[in-house]
Amino acid sequence: MKRLPYLIPLLFLAVLAAPLRASPPIGAVVQTWHYDPLTNIVTLKIVNTSNKDITAFNVAIKETYADGRVEQHETMEELIGKILRAKEIQGDHTRGAEFFRKLYGDGAFHPGEVREEKLGVQPGLTNYQAVIDVVTFIDGTAEATNNDALGRIVDERQATVASQRIITEIIQAALADPNDTDPSMTAAKKIQDRVTMWKAQKHTKIDLDAVRLESIANELKSVSRNVNRRDMLKQIVNTEEARMSVLSVHAALVKTGGPQ
Repeated sequence: MKRLPYLIPLLFLAVLAAPLRASPPIGAVVQTWHYDPLTNIVTLKIVNTSNKDITAFNVAIKETYADGRVEQHETMEELIGKILRAKEIQGDHTRGAEFFRKLYGDGAFHPGEVREEKLGVQPGLTNYQAVIDVVTFIDGTAEATNNDALGRIVDERQATVASQRIITEIIQAALADPNDTDPSMTAAKKIQDRVTMWKAQKHTKIDLDAVRLESIANELKSVSRNVNRRDMLKQIVNTEEARMSVLSVHAALVKTGGPQ
């Protein structure tokens, strides 16, 4: 459920509403863009031109400014978290669940659907180019003309799966000890130790989701104060295993379109 910017120095322009050059046919295209000089916001209209639900896409952007600067960067919209959450709240009619569905539906970007992406720019914009160069689909396939960006999506999803595996294994080990009077605190400490060790190491890519691990560690500390903590730990394990089984498919993307 996150949008991730990837920055590289370059430049930008703006006609109030101008059609964009179409990207190669890889499942989604930017139809138009609109620049509001009062708010310095550019609104992209992106259409799913495929026959499948989209689970993530990457946009390569080039901005040109009046002073001659050119800025080039990328932004990635990851939808898989919303898709997973929508599945988890099926049949849930609480206010929070209904509000989520009102905002995101089932989380996916459907065939023929047009989405708006609002992106900030600096004052003095004179030209804007935006091209969809990666699209991933609900069936675990992907199309890309930007293999580096596709690799980042795969890395981030694999890091989440690896973190989910650590969470379930540590909690299950704590639950397996009948003499442990507080398995939630035992698991919380081991997860936090794992994060501390990971942060102390050097990494060429992100292979764990430290934020997710720390969030679970804090949740486990809260569980420790509950008399039904063993049942609650089992619920956490079940939830993480269900998420992991779905996400594993989307973390092993098969590229079917674009240059190899």
